[in-house]
Amino acid sequence: MNTEKPLGAGLVAFAIAGILVTMQISVRTFNDDPGPRLFPLLGFSILLLCGLGMVLTRSKISDVLREEEEAAAGTDQTPAARRGAIMFGLLVAYSLALWLLGYYIATPLMVYAFYHTIAGAERRVWWRGALYGLAVTGGVHLVFSELLNTLLPSGILF
Repeated sequence: MNTEKPLGAGLVAFAIAGILVTMQISVRTFNDDPGPRLFPLLGFSILLLCGLGMVLTRSKISDVLREEEEAAAGTDQTPAARRGAIMFGLLVAYSLALWLLGYYIATPLMVYAFYHTIAGAERRVWWRGALYGLAVTGGVHLVFSELLNTLLPSGILF
C-alpha cells in the first residue's frame, strides 16, 4: 500500500497548524536577535515543503524498500513502520542529547545515526555518515551561530 500521499497530506496539515501556533508566540527581541519564532517556523516550513513534495510528486518505491516489504510480508510490522519508529526514537534521543550533551556533541552523533537508519544496509558506509555528521554540524553552526548570532544549546553536562 502506498502511504506517501496520506502521510504528505498529514505533514502539510501538521505544518500549517504548527505555523499558526508559532505565530501566536509573543516576540520581544533585541535588534539582532531573530526571536523565538525562528526555529519553529523554520522546522514547520521544512515539514510543509516535504509534505507538499510527497503529495505532488509521483510515488516511487525504491528497490530496497520493495525488497524489505516483500521480506516482511508475513510479519506484523512493516519495514516502513519499523523505520518510522526508529526515527521517532532517534528524535527523542536527540532532544535528550541536546539537553545533556549540547549541540556540538549530540548533532554529529545523531546525524550519523539518522544516516545509518536511512541509508539501508546496502548503501551504508561509515565514513560517509561521519562526513555527513560533520558537514551538517558545521553548516548549522555557520548559519545560526555565525550569521544569525544565535546561541546553540550547550548542554548541562559539558
